[in-house]
Amino acid sequence: MNKEDACNLCGSTNNFKIISEVTEKPKLETDYGIAAQQYSRKICHCLNCGVYFNSYAPELLPENFYTGFYNNSIDSGKLIERFNRITSLPIEQSDNKQRVSRIINFLSNNTSFDFEEVETLDVGTGTGVFVHELKKYINKVNCVDPDPHSIRLVKQQVQVENAWIGSVNDIPDESKFDFISFNKVLEHVENPIQLLKTSVSYLKMGGIIYIELPYSDLIISEGKEKERAEFFVEHLAIYNEPSINFLINKAGLKNLEIEVIMEASGKNTIFAFCEVS
Repeated sequence: MNKEDACNLCGSTNNFKIISEVTEKPKLETDYGIAAQQYSRKICHCLNCGVYFNSYAPELLPENFYTGFYNNSIDSGKLIERFNRITSLPIEQSDNKQRVSRIINFLSNNTSFDFEEVETLDVGTGTGVFVHELKKYINKVNCVDPDPHSIRLVKQQVQVENAWIGSVNDIPDESKFDFISFNKVLEHVENPIQLLKTSVSYLKMGGIIYIELPYSDLIISEGKEKERAEFFVEHLAIYNEPSINFLINKAGLKNLEIEVIMEASGKNTIFAFCEVS
């Protein structure tokens, strides 16, 4: 999946520092069926754009990782149980409920959106917990995900306008949105800049893009990158302030707000609200 020894964000191949070498699966990392003797990756820091990235041989993870294998591995095919468990969490324990709260607060304070009419798109919707929570505040919710298992679940559990299988470029060209969200998605994508650029063509005038990513710097400063979920094998890149700004600028966006938080789950996260520059 990943080009070995190449930065996932800027593509640099000769301007990085190896931070750690991981030769066995971390205890809490999901078992993706990688043979113990084959498990080998390097955590690197790109000195060009500032991002941290996992470098490993392309055969380490299968080509169909995000079109079914990923969700099958996460919960043994029991996505509905996962959905019910997460949606039942109180807000003080729920990353998704707190995420929706800060999005609604930002949109209420910084836009004139009518929440009955605003069109939203969630990219990489996964188990659908986020769109389930967003639907409590916004009427017209759409989503897209490469995994048909996820889309089937969302259609069963949430009254979305549309739920497409695929990526942004699989959405009809005439579809336009006021708000597009990427919640813990771009760290899984081989070309995050291009995906963001593509999403801009689906954004209405005055629209907002929300980006949320795993945050690197605190974990690196504590020397815990080998054991933390933010750096697990499924994450091609782990971001900080310089690298999220690099991503945003290269995609033709400008940031309106960037913040680093620790989520209810204990995850270190960086998020940004953006508009077209």
